[in-house]
Amino acid sequence: MTTSTKLFIKSRFLQFVQEGDSAVIWHSLFGYPMIVSTETLGFLSSFSEPAPIEDRFDDEMTFEDEQAVEELKRCFFLVPDDFDERAYLEEQMRKREAGIVDGSLIDFLELIMSEACNFRCTYCIHFNNLETSDRINNPSKFMKFEMAKELVDRYLEVLRSHGKKIAEINFGGGEPMLAWPVIRQVLEYCHDVYGQNFQFRFSINTNASLITREVAEVLKEYEVGIASSLDGLQAGNDRVRLTKSGKGGTFSKITQGFDALAEAGYPLDGIAVTVTADNFPDLDESIIDWAIARGMEGVRIDIDVIDMVEVPVEDIVAKLMRIRRYAKGRGVEVPGFWSRPAENLNDSTLETHVAFCGAVRGNSMCVSPSGNIYGCGYSNTQLGTLAEIRSFHAPEGAYHRFVRDHLTGTMEMCKGCMIEGQCGGGCNITQEFARATKTAKIERMCDFYRSTTQELLREQLRGVTA
Repeated sequence: MTTSTKLFIKSRFLQFVQEGDSAVIWHSLFGYPMIVSTETLGFLSSFSEPAPIEDRFDDEMTFEDEQAVEELKRCFFLVPDDFDERAYLEEQMRKREAGIVDGSLIDFLELIMSEACNFRCTYCIHFNNLETSDRINNPSKFMKFEMAKELVDRYLEVLRSHGKKIAEINFGGGEPMLAWPVIRQVLEYCHDVYGQNFQFRFSINTNASLITREVAEVLKEYEVGIASSLDGLQAGNDRVRLTKSGKGGTFSKITQGFDALAEAGYPLDGIAVTVTADNFPDLDESIIDWAIARGMEGVRIDIDVIDMVEVPVEDIVAKLMRIRRYAKGRGVEVPGFWSRPAENLNDSTLETHVAFCGAVRGNSMCVSPSGNIYGCGYSNTQLGTLAEIRSFHAPEGAYHRFVRDHLTGTMEMCKGCMIEGQCGGGCNITQEFARATKTAKIERMCDFYRSTTQELLREQLRGVTA
């Protein structure tokens, strides 16, 4: 009687970044990052062809050897030679569809309070996304309280049906502060009618120029999280963030709003910086110093890498990493969309719904003043209407297809990428804009995300070995 010995092979999805005698390895579909020695890398490489595990050990395997090998197998770095990893992923993703169509993924409501803005930023996705004719031409520029109230009611119905008690409501735009009276009404309505049943987490994306001391007091009262941006110090900011007439900068208008918040005892804890080809030369460590002087703990930096065609990706990454190291040394966090794939490595796609953002994960419901539902406030992909809000997540509807088509492993353009499962196509809005403008430069975004992910992992290794 003969017995067969099981053969194992190194996963074709095994990726690694090496620094000195150590490396971070991960599975490009499933995740599971692990810091290993170069000896372990060599062991894995010895399975380039199928072989029995025991053949790679001269002596009998010790208990420690067996544990180490089992961990490599658990994380799918070593797999049976007849195991189809992509087919296994597809099977797991099919199981996720029930959660898409029953609405249980929805956590977040964005009320797009205004389609108008008092600024005219040169890079604005909201007004530059060329296919979003409804978002520019529809006369319903501001959300009325009656619509906002109905949306809140319907959203809370969805949460209640799934036993959820935390309600996250964001006020977006355009510039939402142009509809401040309605925002205040919504805050009061949620507190007065639903405050005993739900824990509300309010937030607002605003350029801050319309925040007065009185407004700041109300934002503080309702603990509204404030996301605001300043695209560098005055010279850099004023190159890209213009007034509506396009004839002047906005730095002083923005910082006046910051001052009003601070005077109300509700200072910002961080800002966002959008970097384009126009203000990239001005970007340096001085923005970190400015933020620290204001008592801030975070500076989010996002790069409009697709349109920065004259700047090599490696130069962008080098400057970004340099600023990040400087900020970290001073106790300031510097995240951005570029850090999302590395952050997503902490979760396995087999164990949780990993996606680039909440929109493609199916967590958000963003509604325009005209009653159209989107996954993101900047998107042009309509997922439903106010009239359909109770059923817009039904099988084969636009929401179902949108979320399903962004599940890990479904995007053809991503197949074979070293961060396929962690990036999942990157920012969907960038994808939409690339399609609308018929640009072939989307690969720059991919190169950028791959490069930043590798650099972040190298920095992690340097920290471990320091």
